[in-house]
Amino acid sequence: MIRVYILAFLALWSCNAAVQKDLPMIEEKEVASLDSAVHYLNLVDQSILSPKGYTRAAMHFVAQDSLIKTKAEYLMKAGLTCMNQEGEYRLYGVNYLILLSNKFPQDEYAPQALLQLALFFDNVLGDSERATEFLRALIQRYPESVLREDAEGLLNLISVSETGEIEQVRQWLKTK
Repeated sequence: MIRVYILAFLALWSCNAAVQKDLPMIEEKEVASLDSAVHYLNLVDQSILSPKGYTRAAMHFVAQDSLIKTKAEYLMKAGLTCMNQEGEYRLYGVNYLILLSNKFPQDEYAPQALLQLALFFDNVLGDSERATEFLRALIQRYPESVLREDAEGLLNLISVSETGEIEQVRQWLKTK
């Protein structure tokens, strides 16, 4: 009879220990899912994501939007990641970079965000008018930025392409 009680006690004790060992693992999985945006931000830093990985990262950034909007660095990484996706996440990236330039205007990422927006609007969306607005904003807001010279150069290129002179140069190069 004592053996039965001891066996029952040992069985209950071992089951209880097994349940307690499993609980932290479940909690870790829950934490990992909650922190997936942070996980992908780290992977973006390491530049080890595949194209599908960047799409998954963009999905997690959008899903955890409130976290992304807390820091300029997060907005920059998430914005560039989302903008480089085909499809539904591109506009989130644009919004993240616009938010960065407005919410964190003194941050080091703000001029970069404006330059990236200009490049995106000009090269991807073909909207040189909007690209020009971002470049002018960069030049006006950040006259001491190292990106000012790049912005001025891009602004000149956009104005040249709008007047058709760049097409004349292309035609000239083809004939040579």
